[in-house]
Amino acid sequence: MKRALPLKRTNSRATSAEVAKLAGVSRTTVSLVLNDRGGELGISAETRARVADAAARLSYQPSHAARSLRRWRTNVIALLLYTLDSFYNAEIIGAAHAAALERGYSLNIMSAKFDEVQRRAYSLLSGGVADGVIVAAPPADLAADLKKLAENGMPIVVMQHHSPDPAIQAVRVDLERGGYVATRHLLALGHRRIAHIGSASQRLLKRRERSDGYARALQEAGIAADPQLVAMAEPSLAGGFAAMEELLAQEKRPSAVFVYSDQMAVGALHALRKRGVRVPQEMAVVGFDGIALGGFVTPELTTVDYSRADIGRLAVEAVIGRLEGEAEPPPREQVLPVRLLVRESCGGMRAATGREGA
Repeated sequence: MKRALPLKRTNSRATSAEVAKLAGVSRTTVSLVLNDRGGELGISAETRARVADAAARLSYQPSHAARSLRRWRTNVIALLLYTLDSFYNAEIIGAAHAAALERGYSLNIMSAKFDEVQRRAYSLLSGGVADGVIVAAPPADLAADLKKLAENGMPIVVMQHHSPDPAIQAVRVDLERGGYVATRHLLALGHRRIAHIGSASQRLLKRRERSDGYARALQEAGIAADPQLVAMAEPSLAGGFAAMEELLAQEKRPSAVFVYSDQMAVGALHALRKRGVRVPQEMAVVGFDGIALGGFVTPELTTVDYSRADIGRLAVEAVIGRLEGEAEPPPREQVLPVRLLVRESCGGMRAATGREGA
């Protein structure tokens, strides 16, 4: 086979963008192939050959900074969260920290607002502060930025989010399934006017999946969607309280409610108690996340539960697997199952086994 001749260039150094254009692929693909990770991520041999040929024709050489970044290891993994004072994050942080220590790594835990995530992640990676980054529940509009971050060949793992790019791994829960299971349980208890308290944080992709599960269960039961039964609020105790107040102000109240999170559900329970609405006799309540707080309220909160510890552990293991080039890296997306933990707030303890299957 005749080898293609090098291309004449007018500038001093080829760029990865030029290699990508000549090979007809993305810059991410170029980065993966030239960092010997194309095969493990399913990039075809034909595509890898095109990239290698394009790089050779352009005499492409990665920058000194990029080569140094790949060689120098800090044994530090950064975990970027949007809040450190969440009931939900405590177990994730603890498990991630333990998993990192077990493998000889340190975990650098940081809090960053939505708009700061890209800047903080770039700073961590390019400055050599961390070998890899875990981003918790990134907003939907951050996908393009995460793709750019992956182009430097360093491991990025997202939690509670679909993988936005082949170079980015994800550890998430089947949130849509959780919303479906919760609503189906309320339907099985005889409820037909079922409300939903959702998250008004428009930038969070995961907020929609729980609501989608709620809508699917109602549709399968032949119940038309009623916008009056959906109240959106900030995902907090105060948000849950305000959303329940909105639902209670309706002339025809719902008899049950599926709530976006346990934290919001506790706020909703407080609103019901202040209004003198008995739970579960007059209003059944189901939350989501299985945080410890739900077992310490009255009545105890029925919730969609899953292993938050596994989320933290698997995310760290995914980063380390990429760093150490393990022979069998974890799949691009690891999806954790959910279970329905039936307690007092739904009124269905006698009717359920405590676990809702497929």
